[in-house]
Amino acid sequence: MTQRFFDRLLPGLVVHRFDDFLATQGTVAFDVRGATGGQWTFHFADPDPIREGFDQEADLRLVFQEPAFEAFVAGTLDAVDAVTRGEVKASGNFELLAALGVMMMPLQRDLGWDAG
Repeated sequence: MTQRFFDRLLPGLVVHRFDDFLATQGTVAFDVRGATGGQWTFHFADPDPIREGFDQEADLRLVFQEPAFEAFVAGTLDAVDAVTRGEVKASGNFELLAALGVMMMPLQRDLGWDAG
């Protein structure tokens, strides 16, 4: 599921919410830990926004265990609350986390995408 998010779901979000992504500046590095995890860095306002690897200099750095990441993608995990509870480790610009969450959740509901 994690690879699918970065290969299909996130690029789809960028296409459908292109103006929102262009209006947001910054980078988010993801480290998803688990059997199908990996590391990616997402660059808002970039024509080639998704790159493999964890950019230590990203504006926001996130570390998810796989179940928490799946819940985030499915729209059932409020990542800001999860950071507060310690379920997700984060450092950097938390406004980017809120922006990404806001962009993702309505689109998932509208298009009927699932995390599986």
